[in-house]
Order: sequence, then C-alpha cells, then structure tokens
Amino acid sequence: MRLTSLHPSLAAYLRQRLVAFQDGFRHNVAIIGPLGNGKSTLLQHALAGAPNGIARISCVLQRDSVPGFVKRFAAAVVRASLDTSEDLPWEPLLQRAAAVAPNTVAAARGLERYASGHLQAEAFVHALDLVPVLHQELQRPCVLVLDEFLHLEDLGLSHAFHELGKRVMTWPYVMFWVSSSSGCRAREILRERLQLLFGQFELLSPGPIETPAAMTWMQQQCPGVEQAPEVVDFLLHWLGASPWYLGILLKRMSELSRLKPRRAGPGTPKRGRGRRVTEQIMLDAAWDVLGSSDGVLHQWCAALVDRIVHHPHGPLAREALIAIARGARTSQTVAQQYSAPRHLSEALQLLVEQDLVQRKGACWVIPDQLFACWLSSMPGEGLSQGARDPEAARAAFHQAVWSTWTQWLAVSGQPLAARVEQLFAQFRNETVSLDYKTGRLPAFYQMSRQPARRSDETYLVAEGEERRWSCLIHEGKLDEAEVAAFEQFCRSQLPRPSRKIVVARNGMELNAKLLAKEANMWVWEPEDVNLLFLLYGQPPLSRA
Repeated sequence: MRLTSLHPSLAAYLRQRLVAFQDGFRHNVAIIGPLGNGKSTLLQHALAGAPNGIARISCVLQRDSVPGFVKRFAAAVVRASLDTSEDLPWEPLLQRAAAVAPNTVAAARGLERYASGHLQAEAFVHALDLVPVLHQELQRPCVLVLDEFLHLEDLGLSHAFHELGKRVMTWPYVMFWVSSSSGCRAREILRERLQLLFGQFELLSPGPIETPAAMTWMQQQCPGVEQAPEVVDFLLHWLGASPWYLGILLKRMSELSRLKPRRAGPGTPKRGRGRRVTEQIMLDAAWDVLGSSDGVLHQWCAALVDRIVHHPHGPLAREALIAIARGARTSQTVAQQYSAPRHLSEALQLLVEQDLVQRKGACWVIPDQLFACWLSSMPGEGLSQGARDPEAARAAFHQAVWSTWTQWLAVSGQPLAARVEQLFAQFRNETVSLDYKTGRLPAFYQMSRQPARRSDETYLVAEGEERRWSCLIHEGKLDEAEVAAFEQFCRSQLPRPSRKIVVARNGMELNAKLLAKEANMWVWEPEDVNLLFLLYGQPPLSRA
C-alpha cells in the first residue's frame, strides 16, 4: 500500500483541482506541513490521477547550486513531455523526448552552456522559461509541482522568488503546486512574494492520516497490531500527523513482537509463537526509537533542539521550549521560571521561525506531540550536554509516555460534552486565537448542562466573573436546524450569554457554519478543539 493513500480525501480534492484546471479554472495550491507528514507522496499520488490532457511537471528541489537546479528542473520539464516519472539519465532522456517534443529538447540542450556556473541569474530565468516552450509544443495546460520550493533560497539568487512570482501571475496555462516543510518561512514567502495579482495560493496541510485507509497500512507495517485496537487508536492520535514517526515506531513494534515468542524459551508451542502486539511492546518500542540515545527519533528530536542552540538567544529558546512542553502556555508563565527573562520574546520568535512552536493569541503550543513528549521527559542538562544517567533517563521517559497513554485511555471513551466541560474548567483567562478570532478564555466557577434539541447534543452554560458562555456540543456533524435551535436557546437565556460557542466532533455543514457566523457564534472546528486540548495538556479528540 502506498503511503499517499493515507490521505485519500485530500488526494481526491487535488485531483478535482486538476479536472477543473482542464476546464479553465486555475487553482494554485501550497501544501505545508512538518517533515515526514506525507506531503511529497500526497502530491505524487494526486498527479498520478491527472487527466491525460495536462502536462505534469514535477521537480523535487534540494539544497543545490544554480547549475544543479537548472539540470534538475530541465529534466523534470523534459520528462513531462514523455508523461513519465521514470528517472532516466540525461542523455537517454533527451533522446527519447526528441521525437515527441523536439523544441523543448533543443531548449533544454541550450541550458548546458550554463553548466560551468557562469551567468547564474540568466541560467535560472532560462530554466523556468522551458515551461512555456513545452506548453506551446504540446498545446496542453501544465501543472508545475515544486516540492520543497523554499530551497530556491539556497541558490543564492536574490530574485528567485520574484521571478517565480512573475510567472505565477503571467502564466494562466500553468497551475502551480508548491510544498514546504518550513511552515513559518513558507507562509511569509507566499504572502510577500507569490500571492500577487491572479496568483493566490490555497494553503493546505495533509493533517492526520485517515483511519480507514491507515488500518491496512499499519497491519502491513506491524502484523498483529489489529489485535490491539486501543493501541492502534492511540497511535493514530499520537502520531497520526506524521506517517514517518508512525512507520518507525510500528517497525520496531513488529520487531519486538517477533522477538517476544523466542524469549518464552524453546519449549513454547508453535501455536503460541504468533505475533501479539501489547501495550508493553508499544512502550518498549517507544523507548528504543525515542527514549534511547541510539534511537532514530531521539536523535531527530535532539537535532531539532541542537539546531536552535547556536543561534543568538538559542540557549534561552531551548529552556523556553522545555517550559512550554511541560505546560507553560503564555510568555508570562514561561518568564516566571527564569530569574532573568531578558530577550525572551526574541527566543520565542526563534522557536516560531524554526517551526518548533506556534503562537495562538497569547498562548504557545508545540504541535508535534511526540516532540513535546520527548522534551517533557528530558532533563534540561541532558538536552544541552547529552550526559544522562541511563536508569533515571529510562524511568523519566517511561513515566512521560505512560502518562500520555493512560491519560488518553481515561478520556478516549468519554462523550464530547464531558471533555469540553473538563476543558472549560481549566481556563484561566488566557487569550487564544481560534476560528480567525482572538478571545479570552475566562475562568468559570460554575457549569451546568441544559436540555438540548437532540439526544446527541448538549447545551453547556458556563458562569464566570461577569462572563456567561453558552456552548452547543454535538457528537456528529452539525446542520442548520441545530444551529437555529441553539440560537433560540441563547435568546431565551437571562442574562444573555456574552459568548456563543459551537463545537461538533465531525465539523459543520457549510450552510450551518454560515448561519452560525451570521449569529456571531464562535465556531470551534475539531482541529480548534484539539489545539485547546494540546494547550491544556489533554489528549486530542477520538475520531468518530
């Protein structure tokens, strides 16, 4: 099973964009997300279903010189003329394409004069301009995929994004798809350099892998894992946003499950030697890949921290990162842990630029749950010096993962209303940004549930100091009727609520969302609720 099938809905959406483009509707897309969450394979999977009338130009960028980029990009354009993803050597590729697109091949050969590295700015521009040559020759619209497009910055050309932006505006026959693992910088470049007239990009993220599609893949990675449904569900919620993390852990779990029968001794019957995944195997595998200093994910997390230490204010940024991982939500609570918190704002900005934390209003969150778990289990001196007492390190790590696991078990079966009520009880006047709004989360001293229109929904009324919130909590997907009924409920309340919140486990229908917005309701999508759970140290929502 290909990794791309773990996001089938998003892949289908991208294919719809391709069909619409063939009919004349261009829709540029930027896929942004952390390394390992399946962006590249998602793009390739979507391209594989492109209509025959579209030329597919797919170029994976790397840290490279201008001559290296020119050759890589030219090869991608020439491959598009053959409608193949086969990675042929340069000369055989040109020879095969000459019969189909001789003008494109001739233009690609003309770029060979830049191989020595001279006239780099001219070489870059002429490489990009292979695309209109291909379009004119094939008489097809083109989709141009630039995977990890921020590597254009590594070419050392000050005008690289300017030149790309001009083409985004002036090539209506090209739909641009770009991806990046550096979310903060990518959004800045898109906003300032590429989001120009006629060149708007829709920002998407692969998000968590989709459960039905993931099950077969997980069984292939770790046979027997389906026998432990709670383990499967937990892993999907803990690591579902990163197929790379999940694949590494599943591989180690599979190895341990194969080794376990051997430890039972030579007298174990063959029937007892089948694989069986248990929570202990999961915890042991987590230590091997994440807790142990030899583990690949441990080294990955350590490298993320090491990357910031050598920047100005890097040591303070590292300490702030640990504080956030251990529950500090605001700059004030982070600062309270240090006697001299000067330059804290610069340190926090460094963490944002390195995509290690996100700021939501006045609150800070580490979106990578595995990284946050690792940070919370690592003593500060261990992060900076790499010297740890092995037994103490294992105990601390085991406690961190066990706490994550048991906390998830405790809430995974709870109704959404109970979870939201527990969340409200943790608010302490923090300011947070959700649903494109910034609002304060007041401390409540009393909460009560009121009768609702349906059995699968709850009206929660929360009382605070001069604050009253009414919240509609729905277990399924909200429609207009439920929103209208909730508005009537709010109008019947005395005093009237200062905030009206709408929460649904499976989101809302479009018309329901529009109605809620018109009624000035604060709509919390499932990802918004999960962000709040992360902020307040709770596991994310279980999927319906």
